Amino acid sequence: MKRIALLALLLFLAGCGEEKAFMTPTKDVVVIDVNSREYFINGKKAGESVKDFLQNGDWKVQPILDFFSQFKQDRSRPLDEKEVHVHIAGNCTFNAFGKVMTTLNFEPLVGKVLYVIDKDFGSPIPAINPNYDSEVQRCRNVSQGIIKVGHMITSEKGLTDDEILQKRLKEKQQEADCAENFMMINLILNLYDKTSPFIVTLNELGFLGGKKTYNIASEDEFWKFIDEIRSRESLQNKKDRDQILVVVNREAPVASSSHILRKLNKYGYEMTFGYTILQGP
Repeated sequence: MKRIALLALLLFLAGCGEEKAFMTPTKDVVVIDVNSREYFINGKKAGESVKDFLQNGDWKVQPILDFFSQFKQDRSRPLDEKEVHVHIAGNCTFNAFGKVMTTLNFEPLVGKVLYVIDKDFGSPIPAINPNYDSEVQRCRNVSQGIIKVGHMITSEKGLTDDEILQKRLKEKQQEADCAENFMMINLILNLYDKTSPFIVTLNELGFLGGKKTYNIASEDEFWKFIDEIRSRESLQNKKDRDQILVVVNREAPVASSSHILRKLNKYGYEMTFGYTILQGP
């Protein structure tokens, strides 16, 4: 009995040490701590969570941007990128999580971002900025028609018919190359939906029009599916094998899905996020 109590004490002390290490700001590390009532930057209250996250229609949180602006005004200090540690309380919604992360994505002084949900300080998850210029993100834009639709009119202005034809053929070839080299795996995570809480889409066939959708009814089945596609020989050399887009319910508490995000991270996935309103309970 004494050994069990001693082990519990050692684990508690280790957890306290991990929390202190993660939540302590330094000259190079900024700490953002968010709960359902208010949020703090480096230990100082920055704003009210309801006002700045739930009632704010903008995806950028101004007090966070204002905090980083002070470094730009101080010309006596170099503009080094800051590592940011974000702690999100388990009862916060993905709406709050998404707005903090989106704000950090657009702040040029932000370098590496690590986040912890609830009390899992021993396993911080790296945040991936979906705005950075990468081959994976360019192919996601191509596959979703973002590049072609968003720039079609302006990019073809002044071109001859032959130049337009060559441009569109090049774009179509780019789509084919993306389909061949990337599987573009997406996970729609809606644990409120008891019939299909996990919806996975991916292009496993390697050609245009090869996207398939899987409606998965349980968490056990979902992890078996992940194991299967990660072991499939035909997908081993895909350039985005360790990349996944996770679409979450903005209104759901982050604690409802945190164990899934932690496990995806342990699998080696780099996660980017999409936020939507899905069917509630």
